[in-house]
Amino acid sequence: MVLGRAGMRLEGQKFVLYLMVPITASIAFNEPSVQKASADYFQFMKYPSNPKTNLKDEFDALKKQREEEIEWEKRMIEKRVKGREEYKNQLKQLKQLNAERSVDVDGANGSETSQRKSWFGWVRGWKWGSNGNEKDISDVS
Repeated sequence: MVLGRAGMRLEGQKFVLYLMVPITASIAFNEPSVQKASADYFQFMKYPSNPKTNLKDEFDALKKQREEEIEWEKRMIEKRVKGREEYKNQLKQLKQLNAERSVDVDGANGSETSQRKSWFGWVRGWKWGSNGNEKDISDVS
């Protein structure tokens, strides 16, 4: 050994640890109350249902529950489809209103639509004031 007496002490501690861990675990987990609690918690064994129960009735109940779930899913799909259709109709109406508005503005004053084509068009053409006292931002200093 390279470490001398310190190395021997380390090897002794490791040997004791290797023996103590399994011995302590077997003593601690060999208690019947601990085994029962761990078996219940982790559900190691699942026993079949009571032999007195009618399996056909139980199967029919599970089948009925599954059919109800399938019907619910179908209703939700139909509801989503209707919602999408309503959304599409609303978008069409908005597009028509926007087209009518742009036609009205083009007919009244063609320069008004050119200022509102971009999101930040208001920075260039924004006007201050109200009641006819409108000034361009470029005029204010």
